[in-house]
Amino acid sequence: MKKPINNNTDSYLEERVKHLEGVERFVIDSLEVAASLGDFQNSINKLHDVITILEETGTKVKGLIPFETVAFFLVDEENNNFTLQHIDSENHRAYIQSEVDNSIDDGIFAWALREKRPVVVPTKDHQKSLVFHSMATATRIRGMFIGLLNKDVHGILNVSLSLLSFILFNSANAIESFELYRKIREINRNLERIDNYRLLFEAAPDGVEVVDAVGNIIDSNDSQKKLLGYSQEQLIGRLSSDYFSEKSRASLLNNPSSLNESGYWEGEVELVTATGETVPVWRKERAIYDNDHRFIGAVVYNRDNTNRKRAEEEKRSLEERLNRAERMEAIGTLAGGVAHDLNNMLGILVGNAELLYYDMRKTDPLRELAEEIKTSGEQAAAVVQDLLTMARRGIVLREPSSLNRIVANQLKTSEIRKMLSSKPQVIIETEYDRDLLDINASAIHIERALTNLISNALHAIPEKGTITIRTENRYLDRPLTGYEDVRKGEYAVLSVSDTGSGILPEHLKHIFEPFYMRKVLKYGGSGLGLSVVWGALKDHDGYIDVTSDPGKGTTFDLYFPVTRDESVKLEDLSVSEYKGNGETILVVDDEENQCRLVTRMLTRLNYRVKTVGSGEEALEYLANYGAALIVLDMIMEPGIDGYETYRRILDIKKRQKAIIFSGFTKTERVKMAQELGAGEFVKKPYLLERLGMAVRKELDRK
Repeated sequence: MKKPINNNTDSYLEERVKHLEGVERFVIDSLEVAASLGDFQNSINKLHDVITILEETGTKVKGLIPFETVAFFLVDEENNNFTLQHIDSENHRAYIQSEVDNSIDDGIFAWALREKRPVVVPTKDHQKSLVFHSMATATRIRGMFIGLLNKDVHGILNVSLSLLSFILFNSANAIESFELYRKIREINRNLERIDNYRLLFEAAPDGVEVVDAVGNIIDSNDSQKKLLGYSQEQLIGRLSSDYFSEKSRASLLNNPSSLNESGYWEGEVELVTATGETVPVWRKERAIYDNDHRFIGAVVYNRDNTNRKRAEEEKRSLEERLNRAERMEAIGTLAGGVAHDLNNMLGILVGNAELLYYDMRKTDPLRELAEEIKTSGEQAAAVVQDLLTMARRGIVLREPSSLNRIVANQLKTSEIRKMLSSKPQVIIETEYDRDLLDINASAIHIERALTNLISNALHAIPEKGTITIRTENRYLDRPLTGYEDVRKGEYAVLSVSDTGSGILPEHLKHIFEPFYMRKVLKYGGSGLGLSVVWGALKDHDGYIDVTSDPGKGTTFDLYFPVTRDESVKLEDLSVSEYKGNGETILVVDDEENQCRLVTRMLTRLNYRVKTVGSGEEALEYLANYGAALIVLDMIMEPGIDGYETYRRILDIKKRQKAIIFSGFTKTERVKMAQELGAGEFVKKPYLLERLGMAVRKELDRK
């Protein structure tokens, strides 16, 4: 029976609100930090002192991660040793130096240099932690960053570590640029012969052009030739704008720089290389005047912006992932919130319909109606499972299975036949690998994924076409890079290809988002189809690869890790094989309807049934009476849950047998109860046979 909600519920809600507020604050803070990195990159490149660069970097880093102190060890150009150049707290200098010396002796320092990512290690006294991160440009290592974490800091989020890498990369580039131009200035003061200026010209890290007043190239350095992929002879005499992309050329024509009047212009343009590739560059043009102040040409600097653009894209991707995570969390919270109650109601519907069906004579006209109610309830339960699967809460019980058999059986169903009847000119071709290895699978979820892929293919084929379904073994001896990275290993692969209209590249990266296909590509259905496919693959520890050629078709490759365990062959059992012998069974559930349903089912199977409404009542009952088996609900609120109930029961009855059931899927609490000795887990809504088999199996277990 239901118990009134007490203050514990209010406390839980308050804690949940605080948690979500904290998540929201972190997301906002992370996005603000990410958004400010562009300004940081621009400002740090303008500094003209290494220590100032390090100070600014330290301030930015400590605003991101609560370090107790930060230190920077830079490479000495003369002897290649690392020396402590800056620490923001002199009180920690000796401590940090000692820890670094120890890390060098232990090999940790060298390891951190090779990793080129944040490495977190405990201090020698294990009271605090150190974060090592190499400071490297695209060409070489400039130094090592050390951050000291207080023992109260228990972990750093991956987002913060990614932003730390971005900040240190820009800091290393700023130091390298400063040192390079410092050396150029020193050389310039000593230059007396005109030939030496050529060294300066060639030493510039950016591509440099010298153009006349019309814009013809009259000189270029090696960096510019490498950037474009042309020789000096191919560049000289050509208009500099000849190497602009059509987009940049049109943009500059609409917005003339007026270099003659202003003397200076800068902005982003796209250059086209000899291989046809487009390279984004930040272009700076400085006018050259003669002694009479007549405009005679310009010196042009082209800085390759590829890395910066890539960093911006990574930042946008980070923002998208954060937004997607928030959306999926909201959907998951909604799905998880309704699943338990809805499955309980569906359990009553399906269970009672099944009992009515078996109690009616075969000639009873209402028997068919009872069967329809039962079937509809099972379909409704499958829809709920779709939501859970899509929200990555649909982890299910799996067993060694043949993917070939699952696919073949699903293709025979009336659901698939009905779908195909809507487009009679579309045919399905199958190619099965006869030696296909088994997978650990939940057949119903793979069936639903396959059904959704076939539905997707049918929508993509206008009238006439072919859907090809193929299975095969694939062994990857190295990771496969595709729509997502597939780890090396053994896989059974299910491929679904169609000869439809294909998917445009700008849509392809979004197709697994809920409702995207229906909204943007005008597909029918609930809008969850491909989201369910994605969730099912992830719940099977699998991967998915998608390739599409607009106008020709799309292929979905589903990678399932194989298993060497033998497949379980299930045969239909007669009721006599799981019928009881009058044993007493205690049913523990806080839902009265569930108690009544289980009582009717177990009574029909010749068991004596007692029911209680909470874990506390179960403990009181067992203190005075016995039961051959306990059927125990996992979630009972308020009060102790199934795991805690069973743990306390074992203090009273050390060898008490039990099975666990729940409206949710198998959780860690269920696994913990099974580790204590509980038997099978039965997911609601359950059928008579499934419940009877689980009870009989546990009673017969020695």
